Formats: sequence, C-alpha cells, structure tokens
Amino acid sequence: MNSNNKILIAAGIITLGLAVSSCKKDQDWSTDASHNRAFSVKDDISVDQADTSAEIIFKTRTTGTYTIELATDTLYDDIEEGTAAGSQTLKTDFTSNKEIHATVDNLVGNTRYFLRIRCTAEGKAPSHWVYFEDSKGYRSFKTKSEQIFNTVPSTDIQEDGVRLTWDATKQVSAISVYKSNERKDSVQLSAEQIAAGEYTFSKTFTESGEAIKASTTYKFFIWLNTSKRGEMSVQTAAAMPAGDYKYQLPAATTIIDKALLDGYAATAAADGKTNYSVTIGIPAGATLDFHGSSETGDATNITIPDGMSVTFFGMPGGDAPTLKFQKNIDIAGTHSYIAFENVKVVNDGAGYFVNQGKACGVGEFSVKDCEISGFGTSFFRFQGSDAKNIDKVTLTNSIFHDMCSGYSFFHIDANKGAGGGVKNIAMDKCTLYNIATGGKMFIYSRDTDMESISVKNTTFYNCIGNGNYWVDFDKNGKGCTGTYEFVNCLFTKTPDEATNKNVRGATNPAFDGCKKTNDFFKVFTGVDELDYAASDLFTDAANGDFKMKKDLSCGDPRWFKE
Repeated sequence: MNSNNKILIAAGIITLGLAVSSCKKDQDWSTDASHNRAFSVKDDISVDQADTSAEIIFKTRTTGTYTIELATDTLYDDIEEGTAAGSQTLKTDFTSNKEIHATVDNLVGNTRYFLRIRCTAEGKAPSHWVYFEDSKGYRSFKTKSEQIFNTVPSTDIQEDGVRLTWDATKQVSAISVYKSNERKDSVQLSAEQIAAGEYTFSKTFTESGEAIKASTTYKFFIWLNTSKRGEMSVQTAAAMPAGDYKYQLPAATTIIDKALLDGYAATAAADGKTNYSVTIGIPAGATLDFHGSSETGDATNITIPDGMSVTFFGMPGGDAPTLKFQKNIDIAGTHSYIAFENVKVVNDGAGYFVNQGKACGVGEFSVKDCEISGFGTSFFRFQGSDAKNIDKVTLTNSIFHDMCSGYSFFHIDANKGAGGGVKNIAMDKCTLYNIATGGKMFIYSRDTDMESISVKNTTFYNCIGNGNYWVDFDKNGKGCTGTYEFVNCLFTKTPDEATNKNVRGATNPAFDGCKKTNDFFKVFTGVDELDYAASDLFTDAANGDFKMKKDLSCGDPRWFKE
C-alpha cells in the first residue's frame, strides 16, 4: 500500500504529522549510544520532476520522522541541515516498510536540485543521510522549463514596443531580450513591476541603445536570479506606412466616415498645412462601415478632403480588417496618393470601388496586400465630362473577385474631350477571378492613350465574358505609347468558349513567360498553351483555392505548388 502526501514547502523547516512514540527496555549492560541510530531509507530514491514540483519516491525501513531536504547547492554529510544554498526541508511521519510518494511544490523551473533523506526516531540518533543519485551517477535532478509568461495579444504588440505579462504569483527578478541570439537588453524588475506582473519594452532598449524595430522577432526570457521561468518569442508589428499624421483607430470604432476624415483635415489646417499625408491604422479583425452621410443621415460617397493623401492600413496581429463600402470613395480634388493596404474591402451597396465623376488629380492610387470583392458594376471607373487625372494605379499582392457585371474592371470612359485619364497601370502578384463574366473588358480606355500597362506574376481565372476584348482602346487609333506587357502571367478558363475579340488599339501587348490552360479561349500571340484545363491545375478554383497541383512557376506566387 502506498502512502501519498502533498506537501507545500518554503524556506525553513516545516514539521507535519503525528507524534510518534516508542518503547525502550531497561538493560543491565551498557551500550554505545552513537550506534543506536534509526534505520536509513533504502538507497533507491527516485524523482519524477515537473516544472515547479517534484514527486519524491522512497522506501522506509522503520517507523519514524523522515526529513527530505532539497538544495540548489551540493549536499554532503558535513553540510548542516538547512544551511546549503537554496535549502528547503520538510519533515513528515510515516510507518515502516512503506513506499512513500511525497510531492514537493514551489520549486523553480529549469533549476538543478540536490536531494537527501534521513530518518529520526524517538530515543535514537538520526540515521545517516541517503543521497539521491540518478541512473548516470549524478547526485541531482533538474526541474523542467516552466512558462509563466502569458500569451501576448495583438493589442500589446506595436511596431516599436511589446507589453509582457506573467503570473504575478511567481517570484521573478529580471527579463532579458535577444534578437538573432544576440542580447539586446536585460532589465532588473522593480518590486512594483513584479507585483503587477507586467513590463513594457518601448522605443529603445536601455542596454544596447538600439531602437526596437518593426516586423522583427525578439525572444524574451524571464528569470528568478539564474533560473529561467519562461520564454516568449514575439514579432513586432509591421510599421505603419509613412504619414505626416498617424492615427490608430480605437477597437470600438465601427465606421470610417466623412466626419472622421474632416477631423484629421481640421488638425492639419490648424497646423497650417494644405497638402499633407495621413495614415489610418485599422484594428486587426475589425469590421467597419465606410461611407459619408447626408444632412438627413443617409449614406453618401465618402470624400477624401482636398490636399489629403491617405493610407487605410490594416494593423497586423490578426485577420485583416474588413471595410464595408455602402457607397464608393470620392477622390475629387488633389491628392499625392490614396492607398489601401492589408484590408478586405467588400461591396455593401456601393456597386463601385471608385466611380469618379468630379475632377481630380491623383499621383498614385494603390492597393497592396488586400482582398477586394463584390463590386457588381466596376472596380475602377471614370465617368462624366470633368477632367480627371491619375498618374498611376498600382495593384500589388492582392486578390480581386466576383465583380464587374456591368462595366470593365478598369473602365475609363470619361472626359469626352476634357483630357486626362489613367496614365499608367502596374500590377504584380495578384489574382483575379470571376471578373466581368457578364460585363465588359479587363482594361477599357475610351479613345484615350495610356503611357504604360505592366501586368506581372498575375493569375486570371474566369474573366471577361460576352465576347469582349481583354484590353480595348476603342476604335479610333489610341493605344499604349510606352511599356505594354504581360510578364509571367497565367491565363485560365474564360467564360466564353470562343471569341475573335482579343485586344484592340494602335499597339499590341508583349507576352513574356506567360501560359494559358486549354480552356482559355482568348488568342494572345506569344503565350504558351498547356495541354490541360484549369480544373486539372487548381485545387478548388470554384471556392477561390488556386493552389496548383502541378509544378508551374507562373502566375501569382502565392499559389505555387510547394
């Protein structure tokens, strides 16, 4: 029968259990009291160690009080009980000839302990110490590593700082920080920080003087003197794009509207600025409405204030935030740039992402690391007679799908003699699927020259139906006057099974390293045709999974076979 005991220990001596009595017979001869010892425990002590506890297992030879001593320094006979470094002792009474299981708590993880046990009995000298020795002859055991750090939520991770928390009931003394196995800081924690169980590294490390960097992995270790009590790897947040003004929206924000943007514009005006840049950080995982408001409270197009350049930036640390467009964005006025980065944008009644009728002048309109979907009429349209000019539209590492049943993906049918248009289009590492299946073209520039079109490393699936042109400059001799290319693109499955409309304009694009499946029916000179259909290439294209089942390093790299 086993005796099981749970014992919490701390520095000093704790005496537990019942008083034990024994009988002593009078003898008529003398004895040497030094040999009248209690029996030692058997010398096959074993230890089952965890992070902050250990189960000590041993067999007794006689009834008595057993002292179990652990220490972080070597134990041997000349060391008086309780005097070794880190010494902790417990005493408890057991009957003889039993296997004892004693659990010791409140140890420190990743720490080496020495162990010895002896027995005392009434009227006898203590037994000899019996020392723990493992199967390899080592007279110590080591507790397992522990983890007292709490998981770091995304809200505690910034581009230039990390807030760490831990179990405040645990004893600690310091935190050290490493980057690429090189120590960057070591902080001795104050009594207040230890009691609170939290510490924030911010801006600059005190030991190395190095600034904390965005998108960088740091490893944090928390210590009690030389014993490690936890470790945590954290990657700092990506840096918010540059801006004269940077704002992080509170987690409770539910809408981006004209009032919000006008408030930022008022701050810039108070600083005397008429041309300025704003970066708006949107909390990871959030879902926000995106529209303006009329005097009656109805949703209207959201207008970017004149002179403001703006980036709508999804903060890292979770899923990309979602912007629900009830109305489209109005880019009237002058702007150096308008950018969307790391966000999902979904149609919620707008019909268009951009449907610009008022005059505008924009240096660059960009979409990066985004997913854009559901805009039923067009992604980007210029319409009306006011002069509208965009120097460049840049789409990078983004996915566009299920849109454009009315017009083209890019539909520039404006101006009517007023001049302007989109001068340059650049795309790289994008995927477009279910685009204009019942609409019009991929790019339409009505009787208006463009300076360049460059589409690289992009996958197209089920795009451009109704027998329409892929790129169309209309019938009056306009075209692309500079670079006009599709490079390393993958064209798969068209909604139409046959068409004689491919591209129209004064110039034709160059195709370099491009491929098409045998169910893509546009005829592009210089594109290699594969001997299989899209259904044989992609894992589940119908549900947006374009992971390739074949080794084909063409198109959007995110789908390459691993």
